[in-house]
Amino acid sequence: MIFQGILVAISAVAATLYLVLYRKAPPSRRRALVKATAAGSLMVATIIEGAPITLVFYFASAALCDAILAREDGDDFFVALAVALMAQIFLCLTFLTAWTGIDAPFVAAIGLGGIWVGYFMLIWGGLVRSRVAIICYSVGMLASTYVALGTDTYGQFAVIGMLFYVLSQVLISLEIYMLRRNEIEAVLAGHSVWISYYTSLLMFFVAFCG
Repeated sequence: MIFQGILVAISAVAATLYLVLYRKAPPSRRRALVKATAAGSLMVATIIEGAPITLVFYFASAALCDAILAREDGDDFFVALAVALMAQIFLCLTFLTAWTGIDAPFVAAIGLGGIWVGYFMLIWGGLVRSRVAIICYSVGMLASTYVALGTDTYGQFAVIGMLFYVLSQVLISLEIYMLRRNEIEAVLAGHSVWISYYTSLLMFFVAFCG
């Protein structure tokens, strides 16, 4: 238990260092390592805790995706998106291990579908070559969100975590496709993306390891 606590602390320190020192720093190996450590430490803690193996793979995929994105190499964008989609598949499978069902499945599906359509109406003009890839990834995220609504985990942290994750993806879409890079809104959105994303990682960990 103490070792798991140390790993979570390392994860939190890495996340804070990335937010404060490295988020706006030039791409480097150290930057990629710090960013990946936030999810990577949770992966190791998950293994020790004996959580579902799919959750281990989720954190591993998240760490890999974070390391790729930290490089800020345009050629790696689709690779990162593929890894992110793989992470969503593992997350969805993890949620299925705690699936109990949704009281109003059709209402939930229609509601999420409406939000999904509205989201794409908002960013569609900014998408050019990446439309198909973004749609595929967002479908995976939509599936994870739907399954999360029917899970029964410790303190309902899976649902809370998924809401934070969706928030991070909406914010990053606004940052990339709608806001100018140096605008104060873009700067605030960038910080909010990382905070909401990392909060989702912690919520997923607590949901299955708490």
